[in-house]
Amino acid sequence: MKGPAFYPLSLILIVLVAALVPLSIPWRALGGGLLLALWLAGLAGVGRQAAGYLPGHALLFLGLGLVGAEAALYAWLVVPPLSLALELVRKRGKRYLGAVVYGILWLDLFACLHQLVAVGRGLSGSSLWAWSAGIGAVGLGFVALGIARLVGSPGGAHEPGPGTG
Repeated sequence: MKGPAFYPLSLILIVLVAALVPLSIPWRALGGGLLLALWLAGLAGVGRQAAGYLPGHALLFLGLGLVGAEAALYAWLVVPPLSLALELVRKRGKRYLGAVVYGILWLDLFACLHQLVAVGRGLSGSSLWAWSAGIGAVGLGFVALGIARLVGSPGGAHEPGPGTG
């Protein structure tokens, strides 16, 4: 699934993000620590799939720190643990619990993305309303389809079944 360079390059990315994000030392340590915990879980084989999301999680943390979206940084703190929790719940075959974790995780990610763009672009007035409505509609649709997919099939529908392409 991942090439042999994935884990070393991900570790370098974690260190760079923790060093470059313009936040206080406790924020850097907390964000870097959460990313490092996800990296270690992937390395140990417990959260291999969740570790695949590490580059995106790290870059989102960096982006939120760069634009100064402090409220979204608080929301981001649950992303790495929820990514790992989703994988662990799905491995145990808990479809409904997995759907709840999936919904929380992705709604949180869409909220962070909303703040990243809204704060980064300085949106206000009608442009903020339009952006909020658009990301809200896309986010809710994405989460609803994902939950339906997870709940509707026996294996969580992560990989296509036989004969489905």
